[in-house]
Amino acid sequence: MSEKPIRRLPLRQLLSSSDKTARELAELVHTHLLPRVVDFRDLSRPVRRKSHYPTMVAFQNGLRRFVEASEQLQAMMEVLQEHLEAIREHAQREKLSRRR
Repeated sequence: MSEKPIRRLPLRQLLSSSDKTARELAELVHTHLLPRVVDFRDLSRPVRRKSHYPTMVAFQNGLRRFVEASEQLQAMMEVLQEHLEAIREHAQREKLSRRR
């Protein structure tokens, strides 16, 4: 993205950037977060496919990977939220300028 602050970007650039971020967010959920959730669920289920008694280290590693994926998701959601707020502010400014 450009070096301009988000609030000073033109609306077209804000829209394309937020669209790209939303697509990346969806891709992150499908390729990174869901596999971590499935792996962790497999470790914590009463009937386990991988092992009847997973080690504590395996359980901790699964939890760590899940937390890392959720933190990445949270960071990307914050970026998208900033973009959407900037778009809303831009639309409100435009609405006010058209009333005059």
